[in-house]
Amino acid sequence: MPGDTGRGSEGRPNAGFIVTSDGVVVIDALASPADGERLLRSIRTVSHAPIRWLVLTHHHPDHTFGAIVFRRAGARVIAHPDLRTLASEGGDDALLADWVRVVGLPAMLGFQFADTPSVAVTGTDTLRLGGRTLVITHPGAAHTPGDLIIWLPAERVLFAGDILIEDGVTMMVDGNSGALLHALDVIDSLHPRIAVPGHGRLPPDPAVLVDTTRRYVTALRRDMRAAVEQGGGMRKAMAGLPPADETRPVSLHSRLRRNAVWVYLEMEKAVMGLDDSTDSAGARR
Repeated sequence: MPGDTGRGSEGRPNAGFIVTSDGVVVIDALASPADGERLLRSIRTVSHAPIRWLVLTHHHPDHTFGAIVFRRAGARVIAHPDLRTLASEGGDDALLADWVRVVGLPAMLGFQFADTPSVAVTGTDTLRLGGRTLVITHPGAAHTPGDLIIWLPAERVLFAGDILIEDGVTMMVDGNSGALLHALDVIDSLHPRIAVPGHGRLPPDPAVLVDTTRRYVTALRRDMRAAVEQGGGMRKAMAGLPPADETRPVSLHSRLRRNAVWVYLEMEKAVMGLDDSTDSAGARR
């Protein structure tokens, strides 16, 4: 189910489903029970087969808060077991209250947390159902610690989650820029015919979006490392960036600025000889 085009991470996320002779596999659950029900209705226009599995690309609310709909429909959940995100650092109650302010209380009626996996994937696993094969891989903590990509090798279709975003400015503040570059290499190695990003339109050529993202991340790492080595401080490093948009934490300008802060801190650790891998704040349940 396509989300919104032209709005980057601010638009509604993409989700998908695969119909097999033995049931349906759903990829991501959208942002609320109301959205999950809308996705389920869309599935039912194509198939009335049982909903067997829900696979989650990561644990951000806009991709998981509709999960309870599919749990109640009988699905088991495949996800990475690491649920941590910055949004969850204040605990479940704060996360839920914050999200209600985003989508509205009516959309959240019937909500329960339902993203804890029935089957946890921390490396690579293969799901075979009704003659279809899905390869589910954790490519590293690129966008979040719990990232998964879903690959249909026969069809050469990839569900990338938020590792790919239509404008190429993937958020890294829950992940790591080096891990993101590795994840992009993993995607490139698959040579997908179709790549479904977490938000926005499907790129006509997936390799172009991967390259756009890689060039952005590589340049940001280079610039932030240079800023650290020159000793001008973070304020100087950020001087050329547009100001963040108030009340819009995932607008393009806000993403550019938040990513720069995060990568500056990564490069600072690297220059000091510390491990530049990062760990997300907060743990849920």
